[in-house]
Amino acid sequence: MGAWDNGPFDNDEAADFIEDLAEAPDWRTVVRILEHVTKAAGYLEAPEGEMAVAAAAIVAACVGDLAVLPEDQRGLKDALGAPPEGLVRLARAALARVVAPASEIDELWQEGDAHDAWLTHIASLQTILSASQ
Repeated sequence: MGAWDNGPFDNDEAADFIEDLAEAPDWRTVVRILEHVTKAAGYLEAPEGEMAVAAAAIVAACVGDLAVLPEDQRGLKDALGAPPEGLVRLARAALARVVAPASEIDELWQEGDAHDAWLTHIASLQTILSASQ
């Protein structure tokens, strides 16, 4: 059974994503995921949503609250450097898309008891991102 909890890195897709990014830190990887999700038409599959939340959390950690990252990955902020222009706005848009209709990840959370806790994590990331603009 895979990892599954309501934090931004508490699922297998997100955990693999941040580990891969730590091995080869590059903002282009984060940008690609966020752009894909914000431009996706139709139904957004859960793995894409999970990775978008993780990517947005990385942006939030690098512009605001390092505690968003798992403790063993906090060196990622120094490895990546400052986020490129417009990335905070893109991260906010991706988070909005993840909680919008036609998002499998949101639908999955609605099926359980932790939807509100998951939305609280998303709102917290949005707050961090909003404060940095």
